[in-house]
Amino acid sequence: MKSIVSMFALAALLLSGACGPSAGADDGDDDSDGDAGQPDAYTGPVGTISGTVWAPGNAPGMVPATHEIPIFGAVAYLSLQPPPPIPQRVHCEQCVDPPGKAVFTDHYGNFTIPNIQPNTYWLVIQKGQFRLEQEIIVGENANLQLPATQTTLPSVHDPDNGQWVPRIAIASGFWDHIEDILGKMKLGAVDSAGVFIGNTAAGVFDLYSNGGRTDDSAIMPLSELFQITSGTLDGGDIEGPMMDYHIIFIPCSTQTFGGSGLSGAPLETLQAIRAYVAAGGKLYVTDWSGEWSDNIFPEQLRFASDHDTPASAWNEATQSWNTGQFNSADGFSSTEADHARAVDDDLNTWLDGQVGPIVLPDFGGYGQGTFDADNFVVEGKYDFIEELVSVYVGDDDKGFPIYDEPHAYVIGDEGGTPATCTGTGAGCSPFTVTFEPTGCGRVLYSTYHTADNDHVGLVPQERVLLYLIMEIGVCKSGPIIN
Repeated sequence: MKSIVSMFALAALLLSGACGPSAGADDGDDDSDGDAGQPDAYTGPVGTISGTVWAPGNAPGMVPATHEIPIFGAVAYLSLQPPPPIPQRVHCEQCVDPPGKAVFTDHYGNFTIPNIQPNTYWLVIQKGQFRLEQEIIVGENANLQLPATQTTLPSVHDPDNGQWVPRIAIASGFWDHIEDILGKMKLGAVDSAGVFIGNTAAGVFDLYSNGGRTDDSAIMPLSELFQITSGTLDGGDIEGPMMDYHIIFIPCSTQTFGGSGLSGAPLETLQAIRAYVAAGGKLYVTDWSGEWSDNIFPEQLRFASDHDTPASAWNEATQSWNTGQFNSADGFSSTEADHARAVDDDLNTWLDGQVGPIVLPDFGGYGQGTFDADNFVVEGKYDFIEELVSVYVGDDDKGFPIYDEPHAYVIGDEGGTPATCTGTGAGCSPFTVTFEPTGCGRVLYSTYHTADNDHVGLVPQERVLLYLIMEIGVCKSGPIIN
């Protein structure tokens, strides 16, 4: 039987997509307007805090001037109490009222908290599971403009010093080296060519072998990640190593379970991944690792017919698969799309006008330039989504049906021009999409490699990943159907 968990989300949270702190947080004041300890009757001098929230490792002074990357939709709030800890395992985080006075960063990372009564506060800046906490003293008529050192989301996990990063696992891919991007966010390190340095992920994220890196002594067998130590999919209470991560990346590779694809995987592996996402996990899959999305969740995305796993491969009633219908989700041999467009409005506004390395058309290598979010080159694109499918997941508490509507962030033409691409069809398709199956988590699939070739800095398609690492980690704002 499906169950529904009631949601109590602020309209502001719903509109911004930002993630509020965990339910039950209390700032210790009893004011009715949420002004961070400032009673309604207070008429004395007040202060203001302003700043710009920067991406980990990409603030002023960390990258070449003008190449900095701001964070959109981060929540910044003041509280008289320190925030509760972020659970260090998969969990369902529902959108709730932030304690105290809360604002959200604009597309350029800027925020201002006005009308603050003089006091000492906890300032919390958070996007997804990236969080920065610090004590701030606000004096009378203070106008605090915080420097980047106080507003850059952390690259290290150090809760004792107010720095939180998500728990991340990467099934190291043969073709798509997502760890390079994390290294450029200072989660680990990269060399002078922008290539991740093995053994620098320790304590920041975990690597599992899937045909990719072999230079990290701490790398673990992929089969260990999805073991189930207790519980079953139909009985619930699944436990296993995957439940220790907020985000699991499965980038493009050809080595899944000895090259046999998921049809050769233990049934428990498929169960574990569905249970992980249902519990609130975030699964990020790219390109020819598409079977990790299409075999396990075959309903939302329809690939080219000769590579698609049909929706009938999953039986909702029996919670089981017909693995004989599994397909590879592999695409074609093209490696570049010259006309990609950020179709998500917030992503488009955020990306447009940023400056950094760009992929040159016609396999021309890399250059430098200002990004056009309506027309940029994507490299390493080997797959093709023909259709996004609306999927019925259950009924709300009034008996109305709820559908999971896959959301495209990037679309593009296969050799056409930007103006001709408006959705799906011949020569035009979704490139990067998310969907939310039953439960509390999210799946993100990209038809292209996120990090295709070695280079310094972050090209547009890599910045899309950075944006979505933050975005898929935000709180759940709709009904949860189990």
